[in-house]
Amino acid sequence: MDEIRKERTRQGMNYEDLAAATGLHRTTFGLYDRGERGPSFEVLAQISIALGIPLSELVRRAEVGVHAQKIQETFATKREAPIGLFRNENSLRETTGLSLEALRQAIRECYSTLDTIDAQLQSHGADPVSRLVELANLSSMTGNLLAAGLAGTSNGLYKRNKPHAFPDLIPQNTEYGDLEIKVALESNKPKGHLPKAGTYLTFRYVLCDEAGEYTRGKEHRGTKVIIWEVKVGRIREQDFDLSNTAGDSGKTAVIKTAVINSMSLVFFDPDYLPYSSKTGVYPGYN
Repeated sequence: MDEIRKERTRQGMNYEDLAAATGLHRTTFGLYDRGERGPSFEVLAQISIALGIPLSELVRRAEVGVHAQKIQETFATKREAPIGLFRNENSLRETTGLSLEALRQAIRECYSTLDTIDAQLQSHGADPVSRLVELANLSSMTGNLLAAGLAGTSNGLYKRNKPHAFPDLIPQNTEYGDLEIKVALESNKPKGHLPKAGTYLTFRYVLCDEAGEYTRGKEHRGTKVIIWEVKVGRIREQDFDLSNTAGDSGKTAVIKTAVINSMSLVFFDPDYLPYSSKTGVYPGYN
């Protein structure tokens, strides 16, 4: 009945309006809304006619809602971004003015939006978004969602820039500089089209399965984005290498390994580390 209530409200109809259109008593709709009674198929057909919405469309909307809720419940613990995995708040605050909680909420909002997209796609029999777009585009999409989330959780400290413009986030406080978001898959180094100096938040992610489990190796990639590392730091133009990577359009500016290693680690989930070490030592993470 949630979808019926939403559509009734959207059209500005009250119980009396719906009762007059269907011949049912107004109190019946109150019982439906409170979950104290469920409508028969015949009654649902009457309501759909009164709303001017095909019954099949109301059922489809309900299925999408149920599936989205199921996805959120499945990942409630697996992709919660536990606060215990965050660190170095002083470094994050000094560099960007952001709190660890603001960063955490932005990550969670990113997950929620991606799951909502997947729920809609599945309702139409399509593959998840990670299977429909190139991985480079998935990284870009994830970066846009994170930037939007950070703008919303920064308490007015930053606002979004226009699409495809540097930087991703524009400071509203002169104490902090421009903030650029870079996202890379697995152990790849974050990159951009041109080397640009500024403050950077870099995110690296893996693709886990529907249960939130991750297995290393390209052949085991799942469909769900989960971030395993976030770093922050100020980067100079000379901190980039120019590379002609196959598949890229022209030259790309890749952040140097030494620079990535020197950036302050503000989030790390060892369960999703995308590489192994013969010595068992992971520089910067232990």
